[in-house]
Amino acid sequence: MTDTRHIDIDTIVLQQPPFRFVSRLDAYDTGEAVVSFTPGPGNLLMENGCLSAAGLMEHMAQANAARLGYLCVYVLKVPVNIGFIGQIRDLTLHRLPREGETITTRVSLRYEMFNVSLCEVEVKSGEELLATATIKTATKE
Repeated sequence: MTDTRHIDIDTIVLQQPPFRFVSRLDAYDTGEAVVSFTPGPGNLLMENGCLSAAGLMEHMAQANAARLGYLCVYVLKVPVNIGFIGQIRDLTLHRLPREGETITTRVSLRYEMFNVSLCEVEVKSGEELLATATIKTATKE
């Protein structure tokens, strides 16, 4: 995987604070990306000192958006496409991330046709598995 920690997240993700739920693209390879995020008090969707389930799902979708954004800007040399969540299925939540806790998310592309992609997403804090899901997204040309 290519180390992408030097990439400015603003160049590949369209969402802006306080509705940004990714901090950095750590690594990228064809069909896979690793993203990190540290939820803080300024983020929306925080509840009782933790990122809410809705916030965690949005983080998963934005992790995929970071993968697609890097592909657009740094590989294909085209502008970032607007994306939409089509479906989240098989969501398993073991624990919600706490404020100030850095989470690492691996997005693995399983299927892509036209502007629709299906990815498996795994969220961890250190070695602890926090959540998994399968996410279908569509991008606008």
